[in-house]
Amino acid sequence: MVWLLEKKVIRHFVDLGFERVEIPIRVKFEFEVRDGVLIADTLSFQTLYNKKALQKRYPHLNLTSLENAIETTVNEKILEHIKECGFQKEEGCSDA
Repeated sequence: MVWLLEKKVIRHFVDLGFERVEIPIRVKFEFEVRDGVLIADTLSFQTLYNKKALQKRYPHLNLTSLENAIETTVNEKILEHIKECGFQKEEGCSDA
């Protein structure tokens, strides 16, 4: 059993129609690896990005919707990273 702590910068993009905004997000995540495989329910992460600057520059931006979209992006990127590192068990293989 090993606990890993990693830090990455993940980029989230928001298309506002008139402008495409790139939001850099600092992410710190940790998870347990047992026998070389991620223990899924141990994954946790913290994000940090400049909400105040976004709110000031784009006052009509729905922050709740943005936070949900950022969480989805962060989850996807973390899982991609874990898979690339070989810690994610392959889901069932199809013989069809």
